[in-house]
Amino acid sequence: MSSLESYFGALPDPRAGNATHRLGDLIVMMIAASLCGASKATEFSLFAQERRQALSRLIEYEVAPSHDTFSRLLRLLDPEAFGRAFAAFAAGFARACQEVVSLDGKALRRAYEKGLAASPPLTVSAFAAETRLCLA
Repeated sequence: MSSLESYFGALPDPRAGNATHRLGDLIVMMIAASLCGASKATEFSLFAQERRQALSRLIEYEVAPSHDTFSRLLRLLDPEAFGRAFAAFAAGFARACQEVVSLDGKALRRAYEKGLAASPPLTVSAFAAETRLCLA
């Protein structure tokens, strides 16, 4: 699989010249956080703060960006340009992940509402073993 830079490197950076974090690093943080269920700027910031050690395998940063940084970027970023870059990334990722995906389902013990013991919450995991990525 190509680097994220090859997909998102040409994306125009709409931020001021004094931006602290590189655009590519912010995009990596948002994609990783999104894959883990984050959907808001505050969640992206919290993810970058709490998962710094894991993200350090991909990018380097001293201080996690604030939620204001992510919010500002999402407001300023050209949605059409980002959409094209992300579609190319997703297509490249799909081509690279032509492997077996393991599925595992679990019923969460004692997590049901009172009176609904026959209907416990269920969770399903999809794991791509070759890339070591939990897909869902």
